[in-house]
Amino acid sequence: MTDTAPPPPTRTTGRLINWSDERGFGFLAPDGGGPDVFVHANAFAKEGRHIEIGHAYEFTLEYGKDGKPKAKNVTAVKAAVAIAPPKVSHSLRSQIVQRGPKFLVIPAFLFIAAAIASVQPVSTNWLVIYGVASVACFAGYGLDKRAANQKQWRVSETILLLIGLVGGWPGGIIGQEVFRHKTQKRTFRTLFWMSVAINMAAFVQINVFAAR
Repeated sequence: MTDTAPPPPTRTTGRLINWSDERGFGFLAPDGGGPDVFVHANAFAKEGRHIEIGHAYEFTLEYGKDGKPKAKNVTAVKAAVAIAPPKVSHSLRSQIVQRGPKFLVIPAFLFIAAAIASVQPVSTNWLVIYGVASVACFAGYGLDKRAANQKQWRVSETILLLIGLVGGWPGGIIGQEVFRHKTQKRTFRTLFWMSVAINMAAFVQINVFAAR
């Protein structure tokens, strides 16, 4: 008795329903129905690579020796074709509501710093510290995102959190949104915002209470 040969590779479309930056893989839901399809980061086209949950992709559907489906030669479908206008509008509103408060933390901190500076001198060294640390933190998120996509050596989450703690968190907030990285891992997000709160409290402590 011979084993049944797997179906031949076919080109189809589907949406990314699950993705892990840490492991570098996820699953696609075919538009035509059927089981979820395994997809690795290396299967995405290197040019114009775009990995986002909910986005539509075109891919080659193949079956491994174990009979499980997997995706190859994955390319993103243009938003104008994949998503209807009403859904785009709803998605945009959702993104503004979800991401807006994160960015507001930066001007809020600048307001606090300006208020303190209006009462007593604040060293310009703080500007250097926050500026350099933010650039380093932003670069760290970008490097880690690229490493996750290419399955290379990753930047430690501890390092990203420590850079944010010493003043790089503004760059961390921007990096998370620009690279769409570390935005879904709840444990990391909790630790990140704890580091932001600790840094801001330390800044006020040093420049207001300790200066007296």
